[in-house]
Amino acid sequence: MADDLRSSEAWPPGRVIALAATFDERDNIGPLVDALLAVDPALQVLVVDDDSPDGTGRLVLERADQEPRLHVLVRRGRRGLGSATLEGLELARRHGFEIVVNLDADFSHDPADVPRLVAALGPGGPGSPAVAIGSRRVPGGRVVGWPLSRHVASRLVCWFTRLVLGVPVRDASSGFRAVRLAVLGRVTGPFAEGYAFQEDFLWRVHRAGGRIVEVPITFTDRTRGRSKAGLAESCRSIGDLVRLARRTWLGW
Repeated sequence: MADDLRSSEAWPPGRVIALAATFDERDNIGPLVDALLAVDPALQVLVVDDDSPDGTGRLVLERADQEPRLHVLVRRGRRGLGSATLEGLELARRHGFEIVVNLDADFSHDPADVPRLVAALGPGGPGSPAVAIGSRRVPGGRVVGWPLSRHVASRLVCWFTRLVLGVPVRDASSGFRAVRLAVLGRVTGPFAEGYAFQEDFLWRVHRAGGRIVEVPITFTDRTRGRSKAGLAESCRSIGDLVRLARRTWLGW
């Protein structure tokens, strides 16, 4: 297996970092990094790329040479949105960050909403939320550009997570979320490695006693590139959710 590729390990100290897990997002990653870095001069950015054939990882590695607030991990020999996101969370924690804001790399999530999610976590301490979700399913939240089939599939997954898995949120499948990294010490895996990681992570946080809040956002479907959620990934996600249901109700 080839070694991973990384930007400099000399990260500036910081409190909040934005995380984007990427695969074939060459057309989006540069503008996304620009938009995130412009949100706040203290915000840093971490890109975890699964060795994209289109060169996304290498492109952003070149940018990181000139930008100390940009950090990159190009994973070699492993893939999956869930495992990439979890690896990014752990990497940020090792570098001393307090909060990670995870978002998609295709501009479905507005970088300008990052401060709102961070603010929703509050100052920390007892009773503060562990996760703030950028939610399409609470009052004020909405989706732009989806066909009916995606609305139906998303609502079914969110219904399943809320009523079958017992996680008290309305948009469990949202990948736009701020996570207080201290919660990682209270949850254990193994986690789902694909798209079901989003529901899996919330399920574990809730069972560990972590509070989850939702912040309304507008989700805009991608205009460049294409979704990676194909039939095989959808089937794997369904299997992961069924296994969580079994653990929820049967304990195994």
